[in-house]
Amino acid sequence: MLSARRCCASGCTSSLTSLPEAGQPIRLHCFPSNDKVAQHWQQILELATIRKEKLRVCSLHFLSSAYNCPALRHSAGARLRWDALPDLELTMPRLSRYDLKPVVARSDEEADNTYPPQLERWDKDLVAVAMPHLSLSPPSTQSRNQCVAESAITAGHSKTLVQLRKTRQCVSRQRATIKRLQQQICKAKAIKFGSTTMRRMASNSRKLHFIAARGMRWSKDDLTAAIRLHHKSPAAYRMLRKDWQLPLPSESALKRRTCQFFKSPGVCSTTLMLLKQKLATGPEHQRIATLCFDGMSLSPSVRYDQHKDEVIGFDTSSSTENAQRVLKPITEAIVAVLRGVSANWKQAIAYYPVHRTLGQSGFAAAIENCLHASHDIGIRVIALVADQETTQWALLSRMVSPSAPFFRHPVSLKPVYVIVDIPHCLKNLRNALMKNDVAFDGHKLAKWQHVVDFFEADRSRSLRLASQLTDAHIALPLGQKMRVSIAAQVLSHSVASGMQTLVHHQEIEPSALQTAEFLQRVNDLFDMLNSAIVHDKGFKRPIFRESLAAQTNELRKAEAFLQSLRFLPKSGKPEKSTMKFKEAWRLSAASIRELSTALIDEESFDFVCTRSLTQDHVENLFSIIRGRNGFNEKPELAAFVGALRSVAASGLDRPDSAARNCEDDGCTAAVTANLSPATADTSCTSPSDFPTTNIAQQASQPSQPDPILAEATEYVGGFVLKTSRVLECCACKQVLTAAEPSGVHLKNKLFSHAVNGLTQPSAAALQAFSRLEASFLEKN
Repeated sequence: MLSARRCCASGCTSSLTSLPEAGQPIRLHCFPSNDKVAQHWQQILELATIRKEKLRVCSLHFLSSAYNCPALRHSAGARLRWDALPDLELTMPRLSRYDLKPVVARSDEEADNTYPPQLERWDKDLVAVAMPHLSLSPPSTQSRNQCVAESAITAGHSKTLVQLRKTRQCVSRQRATIKRLQQQICKAKAIKFGSTTMRRMASNSRKLHFIAARGMRWSKDDLTAAIRLHHKSPAAYRMLRKDWQLPLPSESALKRRTCQFFKSPGVCSTTLMLLKQKLATGPEHQRIATLCFDGMSLSPSVRYDQHKDEVIGFDTSSSTENAQRVLKPITEAIVAVLRGVSANWKQAIAYYPVHRTLGQSGFAAAIENCLHASHDIGIRVIALVADQETTQWALLSRMVSPSAPFFRHPVSLKPVYVIVDIPHCLKNLRNALMKNDVAFDGHKLAKWQHVVDFFEADRSRSLRLASQLTDAHIALPLGQKMRVSIAAQVLSHSVASGMQTLVHHQEIEPSALQTAEFLQRVNDLFDMLNSAIVHDKGFKRPIFRESLAAQTNELRKAEAFLQSLRFLPKSGKPEKSTMKFKEAWRLSAASIRELSTALIDEESFDFVCTRSLTQDHVENLFSIIRGRNGFNEKPELAAFVGALRSVAASGLDRPDSAARNCEDDGCTAAVTANLSPATADTSCTSPSDFPTTNIAQQASQPSQPDPILAEATEYVGGFVLKTSRVLECCACKQVLTAAEPSGVHLKNKLFSHAVNGLTQPSAAALQAFSRLEASFLEKN
């Protein structure tokens, strides 16, 4: 009987407890998951039956060339290549550290029969010419011990940091592996047994044989799944229910469930009641939330409701007080959404259909009604988030200012901070830069023409310094002006560092350095006000208790930078010292600074992720609403209300549209129906024992004539080396990396908060990458 602790090859007796003559432990490798490759292994190893989940093959049946890094084949982290094949007749003992020299001295015929044919002699003379700093002679025992002693004394603390970094990487890989395995388990269960919904439908199908047609009682989970399916496509739902005879609730049953929500414009009492039940048993900090207002465009439409005997589709609030009333069609819906600050939940609580705008008085009344309703169910609103719609900003600018960025709660009298959506501010700043020259810090000037010049100089190269920039970023075609990612990719660190590199090589004018500085500072400001990942670094790091003073100081510097902005129109019009979005930037920065300090000092928060203070969750809600029955950019009022009811009744919280305007907010609906292998040993082999390729020969080739392309190749090559894990081998790291970069782009690209820096390829590695790129371009 085959065991998972023994080699399954015919005639092999190796196991986890056995050792070959060389004294190295045996590695047992799993069979490949691909059935065709597994059958090929079965034929090679002469196996009668195959059970992939329990079969193992020992490392004695694989050549060194079958591993990603031959020098790491003895370590616990060794991995086979994707095209590795075992060999039943291979009885080669595992290579020890110093058994490579007698192998090279053997005859060609003997070496071909015993070792992989790719094994070549290490040309010491050629390597000495290409890399004179590399020592090829094996160190003596005395010198090696002396080196170890000195390094232990002088770099003891650095070893601890390296070990800590490797442990974190190992933990990260293990988490990724666990997540991947969980997904595979769920997929396998769904294939074998069917999903939870399918199993429930099959159970309901069996019940229907013994229950009358109108006697079926659907559970809340059944109704939730049915509402979600009906939300995607009512026509497909009817086809599944009638033509395919699937056990699904009738559309009237779904309507009775959804019509309980948002029966009329304004605050929804049903949603508030369920939200109160949801958060009643949780901790106090779960009930701290933000109140967000945002509008969605609707198509004007008018229809007659025979049940209410009225015409629906007109904005009655916009009518005059005269006898002759002028009714206007509804063209927009303002939605109010609550979002937890420390807990990831969100819930729409009110909507207001209006013609174009809610008006200052209507917006003030909506704020007061939502604050009263949320206070009645025990939710404490600490911030009001809105965009820069004209009437909304007119009201908010009268209520608050950057020096006093809050107003008092109408019931509790506690401060409610006002924050303007940061992604909207970023888009407005990009639009202003396209139309004006922006002066900052008194005498410095940023120009959009510098961005255009950089794009034109960079676009023609095969390896680019800012690969994400396209014509859509410069020309802004229809529909792209409102995308946050388009603005963020222009006002980014990559474009700023690329500009500095081109100025160094005299590709663009030196004054572009001021534009690069402006882009870098805007990038850092956006990162500070849009942090989401707890373990991120630099300006993307959330505001922590330990670094509160330093981060609030950076926010004050950002406020001074925003205060210094002046706008010089290209058309020759008078200079503009301020704009609406500039004051919104200042107000948001001041509000987030004071609000974070209050949450950490008074509410005992350990950190604050500033992305929870944006409108991303409302944008994703609108994406779900537009995705009803396909995709509708501007739905009619009836379709909007029906989709909003479906979302509230079923707990839909994840948009699946690729055309959404922002990233996933990571929140769930509050109201619903209910490390990889161990790190490799760095003392693996010495360079003299490592099987070489023709890297040394490639180092003697002529250098890249284009200096900008060489800069890009150095950056991309360092990224490839870092992600391939080949640098875990000390011999590979010594050959493939350099102590200092050969160009300036890596220095410009390096963040100021970076600890270990970017990977810097050696001259030999750069030549190898250049040759690979040339070969790829020739074949394509």
